[in-house]
Order: sequence, then structure tokens, then C-alpha cells
Amino acid sequence: MLDGRSINTISWFALVIATILTSFPVWSQQVREAGTVATLDFAIAETLFAVQDLPVAMGGVSNYQSWTEDDSLPPNLVDIGSNPQPNKELLSTLNLNTILIPLQYAYLKDDLSSIAPVAQLSPYNTSPLSGWEKMIAFTKEIGTHTERKPEVHQLIANADDRMNHLRDTATTLPQPLLLMQFLDTRHVRVYGRNSLPGIILEQLGLRNAWDGPSSRWGISTIGIGELFNMEAHFVVVDTSHLPSRRTTQENVMASELWGQLPSVRAGNTTLLDADFWVFGAIPSAILFADSLINAFESK
Repeated sequence: MLDGRSINTISWFALVIATILTSFPVWSQQVREAGTVATLDFAIAETLFAVQDLPVAMGGVSNYQSWTEDDSLPPNLVDIGSNPQPNKELLSTLNLNTILIPLQYAYLKDDLSSIAPVAQLSPYNTSPLSGWEKMIAFTKEIGTHTERKPEVHQLIANADDRMNHLRDTATTLPQPLLLMQFLDTRHVRVYGRNSLPGIILEQLGLRNAWDGPSSRWGISTIGIGELFNMEAHFVVVDTSHLPSRRTTQENVMASELWGQLPSVRAGNTTLLDADFWVFGAIPSAILFADSLINAFESK
């Protein structure tokens, strides 16, 4: 026969077991949602924002926001400092599933591997694939590393649909197009075939006026004087929203040299809203495509 103390003990154990059983689903959900993906690259970061709901730790947050003017970053985003020199102490306190880094930060791989598994990837690589195929392969890699394959495939499908929709409209745009950005009062950066703008021009069936040499990112620096020999419609990536670039852009566009260029004198110039990351992946590619079409439709 059980005395009062035994009954109380049994009741206490029953309460404990009941509490554990009822709280277990919540506990397991918290563990599942706690895994964070860290990255030191904006192209990787914007893809993560598009395909996953887990927390993201990212370097250079303020620089990314300044360039893209993106006010819709995830509320649980963790800023881990600069991309070349991330805050390793902060990283070590996070519940990291993986750290995804671009190819140019290979020197950090061994050091960061002591914190979490590290993978290197970039849509701008030396693969023989086309630029768009490399972007798709890059996006699929992210899906593999984050276990978000269905979401990644949906992102790719949506991007293909958007490109198909814009391709018909793009046939009305002048050609060829020369995409550029002012670096200083004497030099511009031009975007070639392997750059994000160049990749999207090709996807839209548009001719890129720049067929000269370019870097792994598809960019080249040339003197503004070289633009005298370019028969093209100039598309200028508008960076006037960046305080460090605003004065340069204003000075160049007000200069006598710029005003004497044949394309400028003929009125064949268009300012393009830089609401995309120029070294980005599929999310920025779609923003660029939309921005390009909108820029000409609003002229």
C-alpha cells in the first residue's frame, strides 16, 4: 500500500515526464531552427536570403545595404564584420551548420574550418560553362550545402520564367549596349561577357559592345578617351546614391570630355538604377534585368 510520500513522489515523476513529452517537439524545433549559415560573400548571401529560412551570418552588411539600398534583410541577420577579416570570436559563438566563402578567400579556409565545415564556391570561376549555367550550378551548390534543394530549384525556375518574359520586351532596346561604371574622372569600368550584366545581356538576346579582355568577374578598366571609338548605347550604372561615388559621377557627366563622346552627343546614354549587386548571383541578375528594361521603358 502506498503512503502519501510515495503518491507525491509518483505524482512528481509523472509531472516531470509529462513536461518532457509535451515540450520535446518544441525543443526539437528550436534545435532544427538554430543552425546558422555564415558567408563572406554577397552573391552567396543574397542567394541564402532567397532560398532558406535559417539564420544567416554575413560579413560587410553595411556595405551591401549601402550599394543595393536593400531594407528587407532578414531580421535575424548576424553581422560578422568585414569579409576579408571576419570576427572569428563571434563566429565561434554561433551554432553554425557551415561557412560558405568565395574563391578569393581561400586563405581563410583552414582557419575557419576549426569553427565549422567550410566550402568555397563562386558563380565567377574558370569553368567552361556559360555564365548563366555557372550561376545555376552555383545556386544548386548552395542548395546542397544548406539542404534547400527544392527551394533552390524553385528560385532557378522563377528566374528562367522571368528571363523568358523579359526577352520579348528586350528586342525593342537599342544595340549594342555598353555597360559601365565611373571609377574616377578619367576611367570607367566596363562589363564584359562574363560579368553579371554581360551574362544577362546574353540571356535577353542583347549584344554587349565590350568584347575586349576582362577579369574573372568579367570587368575591365579603360580610359574614358577610349569611348570615342565605341559605337554603342552607353548604360551607366548609377552610383550617385553612394556618397563616395556621387561626386565622381557628377563631375564626369558634367565634363567636357564626356560631353564630346559621340554616343553622348547623340543622346545614346541611359542611367541604370544600381539596386543590384554587380558581382551577384541570380537574385541580383533578376534585379538587373528588371532595372534595365524599366530604364528604357521610362525614357
